[in-house]
Amino acid sequence: MAASETVEIAIVGAGVVGLATALRLVADGREVLLIDPNEPGSGASFGNAGTIAEYACMPVGTPAVLRALPKLLLDPDSPFSLRWPALLQLAPWLVRFMRQSLPAATRANALALAGLLADALPAWEDMVGEAGLEDQMRRNGCLYLYRRLSDFAAGAGGRAMRAGFGIHQEVLT
Repeated sequence: MAASETVEIAIVGAGVVGLATALRLVADGREVLLIDPNEPGSGASFGNAGTIAEYACMPVGTPAVLRALPKLLLDPDSPFSLRWPALLQLAPWLVRFMRQSLPAATRANALALAGLLADALPAWEDMVGEAGLEDQMRRNGCLYLYRRLSDFAAGAGGRAMRAGFGIHQEVLT
């Protein structure tokens, strides 16, 4: 396309969101220009391996994480490690996180996530089918691995909640 040409819609980013948006607009008869300096799907979409994670309805904040939070905050290799000089700035966020990790909030947040994710895979399968790319999609499932039996036991609440949302799970030993 020459620099002087015009296009109806320009989408910046050829990741999963940009591509999905472009496909839908083209299907609706719109003229679309997709702009990305890199190969399609090589940014954030590459890092998530193209996963449509309908099983990922458990929020990060849960009662189990809340119980483990003191240990997690003290471990510099933890995903919850923090820069102690920033503690005062982070305190409001930490308080909100702890409130959202209580049982009722965890259930409400999981329900909201499950609602958002429920149609994601069927919608993606439809879009992949419309693009004629069915051979590029695989349904491999997901594995949750536990180092110790106690870790497996601690995950019981999450497994029960996912089962309640109709997510098929199988325990392998």
